[in-house]
Amino acid sequence: MFAAAAVCSAASFTTATLENGLTVIASTDSTAPVVTICIAVRTGATCQTPGTCGLAHFYEHMFFKGNASLPDQTAYNRRMRDLGIINNGMTSDEMVRYFITLPSDRLREGLEFMYYAIATPLFDEGEMESEKQVILDEYARDTTSPFWDYWKAREQVLYPDAPWRADAIGTPEVISSADPSVMRAFQHEYYVPDNCALIVAGDVEPTDVFSLAAGIFPRWQGGGTSDYADLPVITRIDRDTTVDLDSPSGVTYISVDYAGPPLHLDPSETYAADVWGSYLGRTSGRFYEDLVTNGPFLDISASYFTERYEPVISFGGSVPDGMGEEALSALRAEIDSLCSMSYYDDQDLHRAVESLRRSRLFSEETAYDVAVESLAFWWIEWGSLDYYRTYLDSVRAVTRGDIDRFIGTYLRERPRVTFVMQPEGGSE
Repeated sequence: MFAAAAVCSAASFTTATLENGLTVIASTDSTAPVVTICIAVRTGATCQTPGTCGLAHFYEHMFFKGNASLPDQTAYNRRMRDLGIINNGMTSDEMVRYFITLPSDRLREGLEFMYYAIATPLFDEGEMESEKQVILDEYARDTTSPFWDYWKAREQVLYPDAPWRADAIGTPEVISSADPSVMRAFQHEYYVPDNCALIVAGDVEPTDVFSLAAGIFPRWQGGGTSDYADLPVITRIDRDTTVDLDSPSGVTYISVDYAGPPLHLDPSETYAADVWGSYLGRTSGRFYEDLVTNGPFLDISASYFTERYEPVISFGGSVPDGMGEEALSALRAEIDSLCSMSYYDDQDLHRAVESLRRSRLFSEETAYDVAVESLAFWWIEWGSLDYYRTYLDSVRAVTRGDIDRFIGTYLRERPRVTFVMQPEGGSE
């Protein structure tokens, strides 16, 4: 392994499981008299079918509408103002998260607010109809991005067996036709207590969190129906492929993608992948200098983002108009070079590990970061917090041999997809 880096343990937290299967996680941070309450749900685009593509996102919007306690959005918003709540929700390919932040002396009211929102949505037809237009407007805005065709091409080519499982925004047809019955079906499969975690971080005592949760959330019944843990990986690249795309705005962008290690199937390789990605991400490193400082790219990245079902190793960056062919040749040559371990310096690998440590510190800076960005993310992706708890020790233990094995398994002479987006008439 490399020279030892300073150690930073994971944020302190305590867990418990209610009789209905709901995981409850509490973390104390007395820096300020506030608390963040997050409900993490193991669902997202990856749980969709062609006929439900967009429902995970639509459901998120309905979380902020009427429920058994607050009959409509007006009452919902009034209660938020009364409690001093800041709230939001996020739907991504592999997870959904809802959170509120409020004064810590309103913890009980905050937990009750979240219980009714998660367990008793009304799915009022009038509210659904008005929200459809909001979502369709989001979809329309996305289609105006110069990268829209690129995003859709990635879905089709990198996830050929189920591109809809990487489509969080969904399709207009599914959004427009959604009604309360399809929402109820989605709720009964994924919005059940044993498929969710309640995470509370801030100026609270774990014993108080568990006591209050045990008095409020057992009313939420149902469970055992989610297929989240059994879904297949959808990233599949069988052969080298090049996809040429027109750029309506004059943007030239090139990326080269490989299938990466799925977190739940090959966890040991994800640690090496993170160290490798951190190494290449340094702007003072050879990768950046070869391709940007002394090369044709305006910017460049090499990344692996940890996921269960659609892991991808991606190299990409923007290029001045007319330099697409030169840039692609340079990027492919650089990838060939970095597949050799002679490309890597031990001291810089140590710096890469240290960078990951600092990123962990940053990801735990506030109670919100702990609840929403750290604990919720890793509880969903791994299925528990064991990976999160031991992550820093695991990346510190990565050796050159581990990185070489990762490269040999997922990069060296492996099939890849090249996307070239440039103005019409440009040449590869």
